[in-house]
Amino acid sequence: MTEPKKLGKYEIRRELGQGAMGIVFEGFDPMIARRVALKTVRRDQLDRVEVEEILARFKREAQAAGRLTHPHIVGIYEYGEEPAAEGEAADGTAFIAMEFVEGRELKDYFDANERFPMVEIVRIMGQLLDALDYSHKNGVVHRDIKPANIILLKDGTVKVADFGIARVESSNLTQAGSVLGTPSYMSPEQFMGQTVDGRSDLFRPASSSTSSSPARNPSPARSPPSCTRC
Repeated sequence: MTEPKKLGKYEIRRELGQGAMGIVFEGFDPMIARRVALKTVRRDQLDRVEVEEILARFKREAQAAGRLTHPHIVGIYEYGEEPAAEGEAADGTAFIAMEFVEGRELKDYFDANERFPMVEIVRIMGQLLDALDYSHKNGVVHRDIKPANIILLKDGTVKVADFGIARVESSNLTQAGSVLGTPSYMSPEQFMGQTVDGRSDLFRPASSSTSSSPARNPSPARSPPSCTRC
């Protein structure tokens, strides 16, 4: 795959990382001289059976986080779709332009066996819960709060990221019976495919905070039978 030079109005500067569905780039908005992160999904790299559902969820991520403006939530600027260049067989690229943040995931700290003093745990949890309270009041349930989606900036500020499976009150993309998320951090009702609300998000910070002291997964062997006994 040839790295694009532009996506919409954004200049591509470098690749930041790759995921299961696409690549994240550092971009630049020349109109207002702003660095951005560009999260992408290419149609030709998706399973043809699932492409429409995946793209709908990707767009829903932009809609969910895009309605939230909060100092502890990674900001979303734009959703766009870039057609394939002339002569390419690809079906084009969908992208989300978002706030460029420089920091470390909580998961990185835990994987390196770095732990926080209690005063820092209280501060981090306070900022995280403030972000979730704001999100819930605006009709958005994150549904995948875990250390990998909590970023600490250099000054210690918390940023909540990745609303890819968020539930929006006005959306019909999340139906009862579907199980989306990270099993180790799921609330029991989410694990069993039941409809969730903001209370399910509050289960996860408690699970994540247990990781701040012992180096262990909060629910290492989650399975449907064990979940029903939670």
